[in-house]
Amino acid sequence: MHLSFVLVMNWKYNHPVRNVFTYATLLLLVVGVAALFYWNKETVFLTLNNQHTDVADIILKYFTYVGDGIFMAALGIILWLIGKKKLGLLLILSFILSGLLAQGIKRLEQRPRPGLYFEKPEVIHKVDDVLLKGHNSFPSGHTTTAFATFSLLAFATRNKFVQLFFFVVAVVVGYSRIYLGAHFAEDVLAGAALGFSSSYFLCWLLRKKEWD
Repeated sequence: MHLSFVLVMNWKYNHPVRNVFTYATLLLLVVGVAALFYWNKETVFLTLNNQHTDVADIILKYFTYVGDGIFMAALGIILWLIGKKKLGLLLILSFILSGLLAQGIKRLEQRPRPGLYFEKPEVIHKVDDVLLKGHNSFPSGHTTTAFATFSLLAFATRNKFVQLFFFVVAVVVGYSRIYLGAHFAEDVLAGAALGFSSSYFLCWLLRKKEWD
C-alpha cells in the first residue's frame, strides 16, 4: 500500500476506481437509499437530527461551513497558485458544475426544508434557535460542495487512510446539514451523489491533461 501523501492529479497514477473514497461513497448511497425505503424520510431525519449533544452543537455549527462554496473555490485558487494547477482547476470547475446543477435542481424540485415540512417544527433539534425554511431543500448544496471537494482531494492521493479521512470529512458535513435541521437525508444523499459525480466526470474529461 502506498503511504506517502502526495497530491498528484493523474488518471493512471490514482484512478478513481481504485480509490477508497469511491467505494465508500457508493456504500453510503446504497445504505442511505435502503434506509429511506425501509423507513421513511421523516423517521430517518428525526432519528439523525435528535442525536444531539452540547459539544456536537458547537462543533457542527461551524464544521458545516466546510461545505461552503467559498471554501472550495478558495482552495482551488490556492492550489493553482502553489503549482498544483490541474487539481486547482478541477476544484474550481467542479465547484461551478456541481453548484449550477444543485441550484438548478433546487429550483425545479422546490421541495420544502424540514422546518417548513413538519407541521410542528418544534420536533426538530436546532442550534441557536436557527431553523432554515423555504422550498429549496433538495439537494443539499453544502453536501454537494463537500463531496465535490473531498472526492477530488482523495483522487489526488494513493494513501488509503487519507482517502478515507477525506470521505469522513465529507460525510460529517452532510450529517451536519441534518443535525442543524436544514435538510432531509435524501437531500444529503443526492448532494453526495451530485458532488462526487461532477468531480469524477471532470477528472475523466481532463484525464489526458497533465500540468503538475
